[in-house]
Amino acid sequence: MIRIFAFLFAALLAVQSAHAACRGADFRDHLPPSETAWLARQMAATPYSTGNHWVARKDGQSLHVIGTMHSGDSRMARVMRRLRPIIAQADAVYFEVTRAEMKLVKDQMKIRPEAFLLPPGRRLQQLMSPKSWEQFELFAAMSNADMETIQRMQPWALSLFLIPGGCRPFGFGLKRGLDDRIERFAARKGIPVGGLETAGTGFSALARLSLRDQVRMLENEVAFLLSDAPENATAVEAYFDESVWQAFLLEPHIASQYIGVSAKELTRLDRAFYGNMLGWRNKLWIKTIQQIKGEQVVIAVGAAHLPGKEGILNLLKQRGYSLERAAFN
Repeated sequence: MIRIFAFLFAALLAVQSAHAACRGADFRDHLPPSETAWLARQMAATPYSTGNHWVARKDGQSLHVIGTMHSGDSRMARVMRRLRPIIAQADAVYFEVTRAEMKLVKDQMKIRPEAFLLPPGRRLQQLMSPKSWEQFELFAAMSNADMETIQRMQPWALSLFLIPGGCRPFGFGLKRGLDDRIERFAARKGIPVGGLETAGTGFSALARLSLRDQVRMLENEVAFLLSDAPENATAVEAYFDESVWQAFLLEPHIASQYIGVSAKELTRLDRAFYGNMLGWRNKLWIKTIQQIKGEQVVIAVGAAHLPGKEGILNLLKQRGYSLERAAFN
């Protein structure tokens, strides 16, 4: 078991290092007119589909809801210049998970190994198609992964710790995401910080996915990485356009062009994934948010948690908050 824990952390560090060393394409720049029109309709039909900074007000309290990007980018410096005065005046700042809580991730692996490991007697190779397993072995060899260890792990854990995310431009500040910058600034100003969930909540959300869907997602992710698709910077560029939901809507359409899986099936898998990683967690967070004290509070969470019917902003509106978009960058 210790071997598996060590592998998870080593893999996570390797992926984080790889993230900061790539460039990518913004697929929105290459859409045919029909796809551009479809994307515009989808965005129009999505509540609060744009904006990375909103102010929710109710009963004399103002909540500055800020959509963050967890990974770094040099453009974050400009964003922080605008946000610092707001953070400095806050009575408290809340994040998905605080840095102190994240240090307990290793404990979660020890306490709940069943959330990270396949059921006894099951191995990853048994769950994947022969072609997908061949592709995965090739990818794992490129990653210097220990096959005996990962054969025992749940697919969601492999996706989280082994699969790189979208690319970013080069520049200073690549290692520090907006959450990290905000928390460090709050600490310097002596502003209390808190978390909307514990270190294990996100893992619980991932473990809610069916094993079958986890396997399909892992197969698709590996196939996309091994395809001739260019590095994908769409999510990062859309974030700074304050329209990150465009990237999430386009994901199935982009992937289907390269891996031979229908956009319909990829959309189904996306809905299952984000229904747990976003919707399920958002509903838990709202209960905590409604109990927060203070006249002005900053709530900094991943930007994908803001849009949609089950997004943070719409859930606040349903509970009687008025919402106003604020400047971000």
